[in-house]
Amino acid sequence: FEPTFGEGVTSGYDHVVLVGKGASSAQRMTPIEEQMLDDHWEFDEIYEGSRLASAVTLTKEMDGMTVYVPDRLVDDCP
Repeated sequence: FEPTFGEGVTSGYDHVVLVGKGASSAQRMTPIEEQMLDDHWEFDEIYEGSRLASAVTLTKEMDGMTVYVPDRLVDDCP
């Protein structure tokens, strides 16, 4: 038995946009991942290929895929 502390989506700060070759081979977005995107990003900042980086498992089919990393959220405000 190996503990898996922090496994799974825990925040929406790691937003990326997957496009191009292999983007469609990513696993389906889970309801938790979708909720995290909605909670942390505005409607006009979420695109068809929007995902959370921590929820995407890379595969050989994704070789050559383009990953856009949007500007980060301001998370240092009190």
